[in-house]
Amino acid sequence: GMHASSVAKVVLFIACTHASRDSPTSGAGEMSGRAQPLRAVYSDLDGTLVHFSQWFERHGVRVLLGEDGDNSTRAIVENEAGERRECHVLPEATMGPGFVSLRTVELVAKLRARGCLFVIITAARKSTLLERLPFLPRADVNVAECGTRILWGERLDTEWANSFVHISGPLETDISPDLRPEPLWQLYRQMRDAGLKCDTRSYYGCFRVAARGPGETALVEGFRAKLDPTLISSNMNLGKYDFFPACCGKGNAVRYLQTKLGHTREQSAALFDDDNDLPMAEQCARHLLPALTSESIVEAVRAHPEWRVATRCGQGVFAIEELLEGLLLEAEAAGSRGERAAELQEA
Repeated sequence: GMHASSVAKVVLFIACTHASRDSPTSGAGEMSGRAQPLRAVYSDLDGTLVHFSQWFERHGVRVLLGEDGDNSTRAIVENEAGERRECHVLPEATMGPGFVSLRTVELVAKLRARGCLFVIITAARKSTLLERLPFLPRADVNVAECGTRILWGERLDTEWANSFVHISGPLETDISPDLRPEPLWQLYRQMRDAGLKCDTRSYYGCFRVAARGPGETALVEGFRAKLDPTLISSNMNLGKYDFFPACCGKGNAVRYLQTKLGHTREQSAALFDDDNDLPMAEQCARHLLPALTSESIVEAVRAHPEWRVATRCGQGVFAIEELLEGLLLEAEAAGSRGERAAELQEA
């Protein structure tokens, strides 16, 4: 009930505070002495690049309304030290309006100008991603719907989509989820008919289930236990369950893109904050966390002291900017080392 979740929130708050205070140099272990320069950053969206007031307000950051009050597409956020950042206000999603600082957009552009690839990976539905793209940092690749929908600009990666079409059906279709014949949608109908609250709006490669209370959680867990692991996987995200083809998910999408883009795990960094990002994190040698959104992320950070938790952990745009600034400094240093090496060779 309410009590347990508020206790969990307090625990997360304390964990976040301690993670950042105990280890001002946390993550240095993953940087120093590394021969491999950074080639690609794989970033989650909600809680990582996009921030929500119900989370960052607990860490002393508040929203000062934009010009048009609640309808503004711009707002200012301010931290306890009085620092302010101008933000894009994203169209309302399930979590309410999201905030992306203009500085975040600029830092990602600078990283890409340094030759670093930037990939956004989100569980979000197709419509949410497309509505948000104008306000997000420009990325080389955008991935939505639990790693199923890989977009190169506006072009769908059909090679990837075809690899699981027998499970989800085509990602571009007008057929209602109620009528799609593939195994993923058969599962959706079974869960819906069992009385579970299933969300299929603008989903083509996955769907989402909300468990309302312990009875429904047990019901969902029963379905999860019976899944054919070669066909369908599931994970928790923001307290809801996502179901998607087993060959997808964030980790598999990263592995596919690393092969396609020609870089390795050692040359990759992950920016993330929640459970469903852990498979993506495993595919990257570098780990940067602007927030600790769930209990299992707190556990993972305890088990990996070399991961870098932002010193401004939980402070939304201030935390992600800190991590992006660190990556940019490193890319600039590597760039100048490379330029010096080239000059020496010419000499």
